[in-house]
Amino acid sequence: MLAVLLGPRLSHAQTVKKVQPHNVPFAILGASLLWFGWSGFNGGSALAADGTAALALANTYMSGAASLVTWVLLERMHFQRSSATGAVTGAIVGLVIITPAAGFVRPLSATVMGMAGCAMVYPTFHLNHHKVDDALHCFPCHGIASLVGAILTGIFSTEGGLVYGGGLKLLLAQLVGAVVVAVYASIMTTAIFFALRLCMPMRVAEELEHAGLDGACHGESAYPAPEASVHAAEAGMDRARDADLDLDAELGEASVRDGA
Repeated sequence: MLAVLLGPRLSHAQTVKKVQPHNVPFAILGASLLWFGWSGFNGGSALAADGTAALALANTYMSGAASLVTWVLLERMHFQRSSATGAVTGAIVGLVIITPAAGFVRPLSATVMGMAGCAMVYPTFHLNHHKVDDALHCFPCHGIASLVGAILTGIFSTEGGLVYGGGLKLLLAQLVGAVVVAVYASIMTTAIFFALRLCMPMRVAEELEHAGLDGACHGESAYPAPEASVHAAEAGMDRARDADLDLDAELGEASVRDGA
């Protein structure tokens, strides 16, 4: 929702199909830490060290692993090669999918959920829109995958799931719940966005975005080149000071108008 409200980066139209992973080893490390944390997130949801916690933990790993393998296979079919970032993305998708069902399905069902869910979510990662700048694919990875997980819970849950003779009651309840949560989150995010916009700018100035925020906001570069980095950092600091002065002037004028 914030990606829609903020609008795309100035360079988004030119880079939408060219953006490459920034640091693959760090992406793998980050996904590994997420998976480790998910062990406590799902396993600890039972608030006890019992059979339900063990089941939730096993299902978490089964779904994550099944989704990872499925993503790698889909990527190979699509691009004739598999990538490390794709593999860890598939794992995260599987973890998201199993979360609502972790303590309520059997391990075999968790495996099927990871495989089928990944196959349903995978195509949404390749949908790009020039006005929506979701650089990290948060919406398909967490939004679509969680919706798929909620629906599959209504199918595979041992407590009222469709395949266990529960009919459509749980499935429809899961679907309605997911839609209500999505609408609520969208409304509240929009409200918070506009409330914050009354107090502070929500985007940097265009000249600072063109120059790069490392130099403009921090006076340094993540990947400095000899000599050039010093001049770029100094220029960025100068532009940041000018932007702050312009903002202060605008706020002062607004205060004068309000007082008048």
